[in-house]
Amino acid sequence: MSKSFHESPHAFEVRSSIPVLRMFDEAKANAFYLAYLGFEIDWESRFSPTAPLYLQIHLGDAILHLNGHAKEDAPIYEVNIPVLGLQNYCDYLNAKKSEYPEAVAVDPRYQGRNTDLNIWDPFGNYLVFCSQTTES
Repeated sequence: MSKSFHESPHAFEVRSSIPVLRMFDEAKANAFYLAYLGFEIDWESRFSPTAPLYLQIHLGDAILHLNGHAKEDAPIYEVNIPVLGLQNYCDYLNAKKSEYPEAVAVDPRYQGRNTDLNIWDPFGNYLVFCSQTTES
C-alpha cells in the first residue's frame, strides 16, 4: 500500500521499488530467470546491437531489472520476493529437474515455519522467495 499526500501542496505517491541486479551473461540469465524461475520479459534495451543488454522481467507482481552493463565489482543484492503458495513454487521448480540445486523451503528463524526459499543467481545476487504464513 503506498502512502499518498494528495491534499498537500507537495503531492506525491511512493510506488513499489524495482531492484536492479547485475548480470554478466545473457544466456545464463535467460536459463536461470526465464526457463528455470519462470520470469517473463517485459522489455529489453540496448544502446547498439553489440551493447550489453538491460531488461525488465516479471513473475507475478515481482519486477526485476537485469543490468548487463554491470562490472564484477558491482554490488551484490539480496531481494525478498513474497510468494503465496511457496511449497507449490518449490514443487514447480523441482519438477523441471534442472541443473540447479533442489528448491527447498527453509525455516530461517527457527519458528517451526518453512517460510523462505533462498536461491543464489549465477551472478552472485541472492533471491529470497518468502511466505508470511505457514505452508503445508
